[in-house]
This record gives sequence, structure tokens and C-alpha cells, in this order.
Amino acid sequence: MGIEKRRFGTVMSLILCVVTLCSCSNFSFDMFSPSRPPTQPAQVTTTETTVTATDPFSDLETDPNQEPLTDEQALTGFTNYLYFKIKNLQKILDEDKKPCTWGISSSDKKTIVIMFKSHTGALLRYYINRSTGKTYAATYVVSSNSYVRTNETLNIRDYIDKKPTPTPVVIKPSVSTTPTVKPAAKPKIKVSTAVNKTSTFGGSKHPYKIPKVSISGKNTNSVNSKMKKELDGFATKGASARSVTYTYHITSKVVSILVKISNNDTYTNYKVYNISVKSGKLMSDKALVKAAGSSTRKFFAKVKTTYKNFGGGSSAPAAEAKKCRTKNLKRVSYKYIDPYIGKSGHLCFVGYVDFYGGAGSGRRTFDSVKKKIA
Repeated sequence: MGIEKRRFGTVMSLILCVVTLCSCSNFSFDMFSPSRPPTQPAQVTTTETTVTATDPFSDLETDPNQEPLTDEQALTGFTNYLYFKIKNLQKILDEDKKPCTWGISSSDKKTIVIMFKSHTGALLRYYINRSTGKTYAATYVVSSNSYVRTNETLNIRDYIDKKPTPTPVVIKPSVSTTPTVKPAAKPKIKVSTAVNKTSTFGGSKHPYKIPKVSISGKNTNSVNSKMKKELDGFATKGASARSVTYTYHITSKVVSILVKISNNDTYTNYKVYNISVKSGKLMSDKALVKAAGSSTRKFFAKVKTTYKNFGGGSSAPAAEAKKCRTKNLKRVSYKYIDPYIGKSGHLCFVGYVDFYGGAGSGRRTFDSVKKKIA
């Protein structure tokens, strides 16, 4: 009986040891993640030999002679690789209702991971060594809800400049397909003469022209009516007759018209009309300056410099020039200044200034970029 009890105790002790060893063993499966490549056990020990698994993304697997791959290079190389691997890829992309999609799902200093979903629904991850370019694939297995490494390997560097036929375009991954929107057609813009007469004064004939503007798709009637009403009030004959001429410049945002009104005397006036291409209506001075790529502060800073350079005229003595500059610099506001786009494309302006030599004050055109008389 004593011997049997001892045997029973020994058997129970062995069973407890086995259970303890099993509970302490780790049998979990190391799943892949976007930021970390799938791994195998670093070392597998048997009774006969030791087998060391090769990790293509170990810290030793680097190439100091090459610059690390950029995300753009990796995506370009992978796209080119797909065109070699899938012969009818272009047809799938063009015709299939559920085309392939791919793109970078994660990226760090060591590894770039590209997610690929085929038109059949297969889901794969491609792990790219940023240093060497070595790449391997892992496929998603539904039954185990994990990614399992496949035998597919390549070096992504071999495909960066390897263009198949047809030459592929790098396709950025997207959850939904956005329809291609054609760019809007550029509007047709035309400045022509609405009124063309001859003005007679001082025994001479002078042009009398009133402009009009048309912008396709926009109603410019209000602008044209305003110009005609303001400019058609001058007599074309006698002492009060005027010469009316105009110049204009067109940009993608503005139609800028400068009208000059003058007679035989020293009288000269200017009218400015800035029309928005977007709305077909007149723009404010501040809006025109903004459309020209400037701001009121920057524009007025150039106006001040222009007035300092002017000084009332080239023949003005220093003392008189100083007086003119002082008066002119007090008129730096939209009350006295009308900006417009000149024929050279520069931001110009009509300013109310003082002149030297008994000419008094009046309106004059200036180029704010060249900072002198236009």
C-alpha cells in the first residue's frame, strides 16, 4: 500500500508539471500591422540543430550607398510593378465597376507599407524597406483574421524608372471615385467702340470715342450705360467740344478702361472704369487693387514714393517741388486716387496733384510700379 501511494503521488506531480508548462507557453500568432512588418520567431530550437529566421527589415539590412526611398518613389515603383504583374491592369482600371486601388497606408523611417486591393476583393500589404528597397507581400486571410506572408518578393527600386507600355500614372488611393470635372471655359472678353464721332474745336478735328465692354455669359449693360451716360454729354463742336479717347487692359479678373477727356486748352480729365470679369459689374478701387495682387497699404506706399519722385514737374525749383510734394502727399486716399491696370499690365493710378509753373492742380496718370508719370 505504501508503494502504491508513492506511485500515485509521483504521477500526480508529473501531471501538475505538464499543466504548468503548457499554461506558461506562448502560442499566440503575431499578426501584421500597417506600421510593423510580420515577423517569424527569431530562433527555432530543435534537438538536432538551430535555425535562425532572416528578417529583411532588421537594422543591419541597410544600404549606406543609396539615399532612402521617398514615399513618392515607393508609390511610383509599386505602380510600375503592378503594370508588369497585371497585364490587363489598364483595362481593369478603365472598365471594371470595382477597380483596383492602392496607396501608402503607413510610413516611418524604416518601412513603407502599401495597401493593395484587387478588383476581385483580395487584400494585400506590401512591406518596403526604405533603405534597400526590398519588398515582400502579405495577404489577408479571412478565416484567421490575419495577414500571412506570401512568397511574392521584389525590389521596388528596380521599378521606379522601369516604365511599362502603356506608361502608367501613379494613382492615389481613394475611398470613393470622384467624377472628373472639366475646367470652365475662359470667358470671351471684348472692348469696342460704342460711339465713334469726330469732335471739332480750334479749327481741328479730334476723335470722340466711347467704349463698351462685353463678357460672354455676363450682363454688362449697366456698365455700358454708365459709360455712355457719363461720356456722351460733351459737345462735339464749338468752344466746349472735347476729345474723348480710351485705352484698356484685360486680365483674367479685370477689364480696366482709362478714358482721357481733353480740349485745346490745358484742360485734361480722366475717367476710370474697372469691370469684374466674374460679375460683369464695376469694381471698387479697393477690390481692383486686391485683384491686381496688392493691398491698400502696399499700394499707397508706392503712391507716396511716386509723389515724392514727381515734385510738381521736372523744371520745378527745389523749394517749389517741396511745396508740391507736401500738398500731393496729403491726397493719398481713394478720394483723390483712382487705380487702374495700365497697358503694360502694371497697377497704375490717376491722381489729383499740384503742378509747378502756374498750371495749378489737376488729374495726372502715374505708374505705381515704375513710380513715375505713366
